Parts: sequence; structure tokens; C-alpha cells
Amino acid sequence: MKTIRTDRARETFIEMLAQTCNVSEACRAANISRSAAYQWRDEDADFAAAWKDAEEAAADRLEREAWRRAVDGTDKPVTFQGVITATYKEYSDRMLEILLKAHRPEKFVERVRNEHTGKNGGPIQTEDVTTATLIEEAKRLGIDPASLGL
Repeated sequence: MKTIRTDRARETFIEMLAQTCNVSEACRAANISRSAAYQWRDEDADFAAAWKDAEEAAADRLEREAWRRAVDGTDKPVTFQGVITATYKEYSDRMLEILLKAHRPEKFVERVRNEHTGKNGGPIQTEDVTTATLIEEAKRLGIDPASLGL
């Protein structure tokens, strides 16, 4: 049963989750346990939908911040003898790379190809081993085939 206090806690949780994208932070703000939050999400479809919307809103905020750092840059101070004498723009190439990979994966995705080869780059040689061969090899090594499940 929901109470006014519970409704307020749920509202606070959702608001903080939308701001921080952090369940622990939202729980602290709402003064609830993580297990209570997850239980509410599992048992209440409306709360689960609000949770999902809050995470989407938070992700949008994070993406805007990544864009700002990549494209608009951040002001960094230049100091001389302990005094700020100027500022310069610093741009985040890494943020730009991440945004491009997210929005244009067909063009900017990492293309890594792992290829396993055999000796001198040739095909990998395999050998089919029968149960009879395994039993024979176990006996040759002095191992009881039954102890190996053979």
C-alpha cells in the first residue's frame, strides 16, 4: 500500500535518478534502500516506466555534456606566478570519438578482426580422436580408462 511518504520517496528517487543516472544516489536522496527501490520497480509497472524514463533523461544529459566538452570545449585557466592571466579552450577528442562511434557506427566503429591460423598462417589442423584411441592412450600412460569416464 502506498502512503504519502512512500509517494514522496518514489518521486524524489525518480527526480534524482533523472539528474544523476545513479541508483545509489537516488536512494540516498529518497532515504530508501536499494532493495526497496528495486522491489518497487519489480512490483509497480508505473514506477518501472518512470525509472526507465528517468534513466533516459539522465543519459540525454550525459550526452549533452559529452557534446559540450567535445564541440564547445571547456575553459581552462592559464596561471602565471599564481595569478590567472588568461584562459584557453580545451576540447575533448575522446568525447568526440565516443559520440561519433555512437551516432555513426557504420563509419566510426572499431574494425578489429581476429583470425586464428595454424602453422605459418595456414589452416588449423585438427585430428578426430575416437574413444578407442583415448582408451588406448590412457592404458599406455598407465591410467585406468574408467577413471576418466571412458
